[in-house]
Amino acid sequence: MADTAFDPVQLKIEHPIRDDSSQVLLRSRLRAVSRRMGFRDVVRERLEIVANELMSNQLKHAGGGFVQLWEVRMPQPALDLFALDYGPGIPNLQAALRAGHSTVGTLGRGLGSIDRLAHHAELFTVPDSGNSQWHGVAAWARFLPEGHTQQPDQVHPEVGMYLRAYQDRPANGDCVCLSKTEAGRLRWLHMDGLGHGEQAADAVSGLTDLVAGADPPATVMELLGRRLRGTRGAVAAFAEVDPVAREGTLLGVGDIAAYQVDNRSRHNFPFPPGVLGQTREAKAEQAAALDLAPGTTLVTASDGIRGRWEPTAFPGLFRLHPQLIAFFLGHLLGRANDDRSLFAVRVLDRPG
Repeated sequence: MADTAFDPVQLKIEHPIRDDSSQVLLRSRLRAVSRRMGFRDVVRERLEIVANELMSNQLKHAGGGFVQLWEVRMPQPALDLFALDYGPGIPNLQAALRAGHSTVGTLGRGLGSIDRLAHHAELFTVPDSGNSQWHGVAAWARFLPEGHTQQPDQVHPEVGMYLRAYQDRPANGDCVCLSKTEAGRLRWLHMDGLGHGEQAADAVSGLTDLVAGADPPATVMELLGRRLRGTRGAVAAFAEVDPVAREGTLLGVGDIAAYQVDNRSRHNFPFPPGVLGQTREAKAEQAAALDLAPGTTLVTASDGIRGRWEPTAFPGLFRLHPQLIAFFLGHLLGRANDDRSLFAVRVLDRPG
């Protein structure tokens, strides 16, 4: 059975927020997980305060929602809180973030305190207009363990990942392998093993060395096809980007999505059909050249993420951190009957 301990992100807790008792239980679980992972007392206290503010906001304004805790292992260790509700949204987010602002007669320190207490945090909201695909509030807050700080070279480019197995089983047939070269180029291999379960997970495990090496993208895809023979096989996309030159290369085979998106439009990259390791003639064709213009996000996703959507349905989302984008789209567009995975990357206008 494939070991999920090396997944770059892993869901540790998902908790529905319905009443005050939900808050008590979640705080207890957060305390246990963060202590087990070795976070200092001061960071654990901040984590609990932020979680409490997120839960309180959901109960006051949306009648509930859910909060997730994710362990992030790459590109640097972290604990991420992700909260989402389907409430009325916030018409004026900037006003809501100011300390002292409240629409329900409370002190109004909640949302603004999230950014102050977390190492990194962002909020996304769409007010209810009567015809929106989604309305509510999504929040992301990241906490770093002792000895890890956000240096410019660690957040350039920014990345986000979402990986979740079918029915939250231990084995996930979707896999993302990530590496950064000495020259600063970011490389990742996104695979979806045929079907789901242990055999699909076994097919895509143990292939990290293909990404960590120096082989060109076309060679990586050729070697991948060879090593998948005798397994269930997989569809895959491989990309390599240079954040300084804002350019890159993308190849893929089979039913795996890749697109470049901004707040107004998206461009899809089609791949030839086939299953690597199963279809003898399946191979990546000519690589697509990437132009990572400012304000664009490059996304790869398995077929566990629905593809029929437009960025205009989520106004302003693609100005935010790719990790919030990945959590949000992964949850909102994920299919319940398959493994789900999404990888997002954006080159900053300037480091840090």
